[in-house]
Amino acid sequence: MDSYQLKIFLAVSKFQSISKAAKVLHLSQPAVSTHIKSLEEYYRGQLFERTQQGVSLTKAGQVFTNYAQRLLALQDEMEQQLELTLQHENNQITVGASTTIGNILLPCSIYLFKEEHPEVNIRLEIANAEEILRKVKNEDVDFGVTEIYPTLPGFSTHHIASDELVLIVPPSHPAQTDKLSLKEFLSQPLIMRESGSGTRTVLAQTLEAQDYSIKQLNVITEMSTIDAIKSAVLAGMGGAVVPRLSVKKEIYLGTLKALTISNLDMPLTFNIIKSDNHFLSSKTRKLIKFLTDPEESFLC
Repeated sequence: MDSYQLKIFLAVSKFQSISKAAKVLHLSQPAVSTHIKSLEEYYRGQLFERTQQGVSLTKAGQVFTNYAQRLLALQDEMEQQLELTLQHENNQITVGASTTIGNILLPCSIYLFKEEHPEVNIRLEIANAEEILRKVKNEDVDFGVTEIYPTLPGFSTHHIASDELVLIVPPSHPAQTDKLSLKEFLSQPLIMRESGSGTRTVLAQTLEAQDYSIKQLNVITEMSTIDAIKSAVLAGMGGAVVPRLSVKKEIYLGTLKALTISNLDMPLTFNIIKSDNHFLSSKTRKLIKFLTDPEESFLC
């Protein structure tokens, strides 16, 4: 039993549903069920009654809930006191973010967080996704936020937002609908992000899944910032594959058109990645909780 299992148990208890708890925790239902089963096997007793409507606590489950809440509260209190005792507590947080989310989405979230915690100083370092992952591994930042993340032992991820890649073109583009065929996409002049960017990596992986290569695209130039790319598209140089959230304003105003590619779905997820061995202050943990809490206004 660990604190992670306690949090899963309390989520199931709160929502009285394994599926709802799994959705909030961004886990699969089988994973949540496995953790609950592991607890029940360890204590040799049933903690939940399974019903058609969901689950409900048994008497043993009610006892477990009470102690689980107290244990997590005690753990939080212990960590805060240890920080003060060991003088690790400080109000400086360094966040690394890949270009799109760092320039467009995170600044508003940081502003909202600082309204609640004005004493905190947050340094935001922006680079492409591969560089941010390197900074996380070297502990140059407290945590990173990127579109790509390694599945490596010793590192954990937390989902914060979902998006998709779209092809942006000028309003004068001849496309009659909001979809483009894959053949048309392959011949479309493109402005591409540089090697190492999360957008480029996701696009390359999506093409490879369809037995295509990024080398088959009609790339006319590469640019390293989303603002430069949007300006180039507006000037009629070509199209570009970007996260939809990065052009939300332009699409609304009609200054850019967003197209999807037939048979080429390009889902995108933004995730926090952190080293399990890197000490995080209580303020840093609060910021991570703020960014990952579905009830908070992360995207503003």
